[in-house]
Amino acid sequence: IEITFDEIPLGLPRPPVERHPSCLHALRFQAGVNTTVNLRLFDSARRFVPRRLSIPILTQTQADLSAYTDRVRRPFLFPGAAYDVSETATGLRGRVVRGGTPMRWSRVEATLPGSGVLVGRAHGDDRGEFLLLISSAAISVGDLVNPLSINVTVFAPAAAPAPATPELPSLDPLWDLPLETASSPGAADPVTAGEQQPNDYTVTITRTVDFILGRLRSREPDFVI
Repeated sequence: IEITFDEIPLGLPRPPVERHPSCLHALRFQAGVNTTVNLRLFDSARRFVPRRLSIPILTQTQADLSAYTDRVRRPFLFPGAAYDVSETATGLRGRVVRGGTPMRWSRVEATLPGSGVLVGRAHGDDRGEFLLLISSAAISVGDLVNPLSINVTVFAPAAAPAPATPELPSLDPLWDLPLETASSPGAADPVTAGEQQPNDYTVTITRTVDFILGRLRSREPDFVI
């Protein structure tokens, strides 16, 4: 996983986000670090779907007076196309299209019909593809139901974003990835956890999909926004 300042692809100077042998990343207090930092998290191998986060941070004085946990963030990354999936996983490889072309950066939720219990989340990538893995919470105690019907809901922005300049998509491959604002330090953070959709993701489509337990579906028709 790589973490950089969001402005790096545009050629703007920013301090490095250090990666430690423990796989933790650290940003030191230094010139150029303000009370909010915009970061992007990505994996060139496509094992995880990238994210862009605007993260409020404490000043050095505030940090000295606060618990160390207020300086820690644990953002969730969701499985990408090359994620190493177990052969016995229950899930769906799907694709979202809009206007006849793959729709970038969709969000997906899986819920049980009737109860609405959430049993899976996914993020779509730049090719419109997503990998939705179903939680064991989808299976109730008692008689085993197979196949298992689950409502799959795709979330999309109200309108497709347009680049500020014609050159932007070639300069920055993540130019249209939503920049999500995390909660204040120390507060519950559904955004970083991937539990809250971006504010403009107001368009949805829901389809009931029959999942075979222990299998990964891959021939589901496209979800059309």
